[in-house]
Amino acid sequence: MKHLLTLLIISGFTFNLFSQNNKLEIKKQELENAKSSLAETQKRIKAIEQEITQLTPPVHWKKGGFGALNFNSLGLSNWAAGGVSANSVTAIGNIYRNYKKGKVEWKNNLDLAYGLVKNDGETLRKNEDKIDFLTKGSYGINDKLSYSSLLNFKSQFAPGFDFSDPTIEDNLRPEISRFLAPAYLTMSLGLNYNFSDYFSVYLSPATGKFTFVNDDSIAAQNIYIPATLNDDGVQFYNDKYRAEFGALFNAQFKKDLTKKINLTSTLNLFNNFTDVNTANRKNIDVNWETMINMKLTQYIGVSFYTNLIHDNDVAIPIYEGNNIVGYGPRTQFKRLLGVGFSYKF
Repeated sequence: MKHLLTLLIISGFTFNLFSQNNKLEIKKQELENAKSSLAETQKRIKAIEQEITQLTPPVHWKKGGFGALNFNSLGLSNWAAGGVSANSVTAIGNIYRNYKKGKVEWKNNLDLAYGLVKNDGETLRKNEDKIDFLTKGSYGINDKLSYSSLLNFKSQFAPGFDFSDPTIEDNLRPEISRFLAPAYLTMSLGLNYNFSDYFSVYLSPATGKFTFVNDDSIAAQNIYIPATLNDDGVQFYNDKYRAEFGALFNAQFKKDLTKKINLTSTLNLFNNFTDVNTANRKNIDVNWETMINMKLTQYIGVSFYTNLIHDNDVAIPIYEGNNIVGYGPRTQFKRLLGVGFSYKF
């Protein structure tokens, strides 16, 4: 009886162990079947995605932009086109249209801005005015390097006045800028290198820079086109037009730092090889613009803009105390901080 009981216990244990092993093998087989089914499903998904890609028309154009109406706190220092530090209202906008197909790429960007300020005891004044159009065509050598050509046009919409002398009545102040006075046109051929999707560098050894002052009274002030000397050492003026030829360096950074913060920064450096004043050929024209846009809500945003310019040919008033003692090159700096309504499209 004792041996029979032992045999039954051993048999039960063996059966239970066999049953557990059988269940384990079944589950392992189920797992293998599931993995096989998953692999087949993934292959099918990939095949369908490829079919959709083939059937979807290619998108060669990308477009977008933004518009904003900001309440700004503005500070100006040695700004050639005129203006005052004050609180103001400014409208800014950007539109871009970019094309890419194979090795061909064409980028177009238009920046616009216009602002007005009204201080107590003063007339309505302009404190921001900008037209900046850039178009650049490229043909790829490889994934990062390409042959490129660039055209850039800059001007402003409305008249700007000289407020440097507080004793002059506003209605008697001289104009120092207006549409096409000045205007700058830059054309160049060179190489473009894309370090990443958001950072690129353009270098041109063959760049033409043209300055236009399409207003006789503004041109006669020689603010934007300096007086030059002829071969006999006699001073003469080419008031309304100036052509320069030299080298251009352009660096562009444009990236969404977060879903709500975008940073755009552009640096332009130009050196004139053909300046009549040979001592001035060592000077480099600098134009550095930076814009930070931050969305607070769907339609409320904050923007911060800076622009640093140094052009040895632009005459800026030189002060001793409150008195103007002469005119000469100065570093111009503009900052613009705004909170207001914005819309991205």
